[in-house]
Amino acid sequence: MDLASEAVLLIIRKRDTELDTPAAMTNNRLERFAHNLDWNLLRTFVVVVEEGSITAAANRLLLQQPAVSMALKRLEQTVGQKLIDRRPGRFDLTEAGEKLHGQCRDIFAAVIRLPNVLETAGEEVTGHLNIHAVSHAHNPAWDRKLETFFRLHPKVTISITIATTVDVLSAVERNIATMGLCDGVIPDGLNKSFHIRERYALYCGRGHPLFGVEGIDFNDLRGNPYIAFIADVLGGQHMNSVTAVRAIGSFGQQVRGVSCNVEEVMRLISANVGIGMLPVHLAGPGVKAGQLWQLPPYSDLPTTDVFRISNPNSILNPAEAAFLAHVSDTEPLDHCLPHHQD
Repeated sequence: MDLASEAVLLIIRKRDTELDTPAAMTNNRLERFAHNLDWNLLRTFVVVVEEGSITAAANRLLLQQPAVSMALKRLEQTVGQKLIDRRPGRFDLTEAGEKLHGQCRDIFAAVIRLPNVLETAGEEVTGHLNIHAVSHAHNPAWDRKLETFFRLHPKVTISITIATTVDVLSAVERNIATMGLCDGVIPDGLNKSFHIRERYALYCGRGHPLFGVEGIDFNDLRGNPYIAFIADVLGGQHMNSVTAVRAIGSFGQQVRGVSCNVEEVMRLISANVGIGMLPVHLAGPGVKAGQLWQLPPYSDLPTTDVFRISNPNSILNPAEAAFLAHVSDTEPLDHCLPHHQD
């Protein structure tokens, strides 16, 4: 046998040996799984979870109920795990279902962002920014950053959605939002930077019986209808020091109105629909105009922090990458400091 033939035989033996290793066998099994998987089943599964029932999912997908049930069964057979515990009065994800749903969310979030990722930048940065924010998260330093960014990159576009704390967090976690401006409990897996600190106080409107009254205590507040922010839920996931004041003072038990928008909460309070907590720096003009009156407590007022948040696992388009870098050093604004108080 010549040297060339021996070399070929050695290469074949080496290849066959490598293919027999556990790592190679595992890779082949995973590749076969991905190749054989019907990706439409994943979309059906996500819709079933979001809708909470087979019937509702079938209506949303414009399919017959048996077709959705069969798709779910096929997916469970493919992954070899029961995904949803369906019994009379119960519709719960199993542990495997929870894990698969999390992976599906990441997959579809990446698909949603593909058009942005595929935009060609050329010499100029292009793309779209999607910002989700809680209401009235204003910071002059942030405004200046926006101005300079769009002066540098005039072809970039932006959309800003005002939403609840929960919805902002969800949009960032699901890679729908480029960045969020958000209070509440920020998950450890997200990047966060301090953006704004606000001090809150309790107010009533001009027509309220306590308007203009001095020496009020907590007992005078009990039984008054309350105007709350949607995230301001006693015992809720994002309960903060503002919510805790309600619990300590035992007021605000009768919630008459809710909103995620500061201006609307202020409007309802001014219209004497109920009493409610507002940022002191925003309520100041209303107090000076005689439209609002501060109620107790008068000291040790609660504060909330708003953060800039982003998802480190997000697939960014050129505009998003440039924007996150540009605003990373935005100076925070603390309304509780003396020189920032109105």
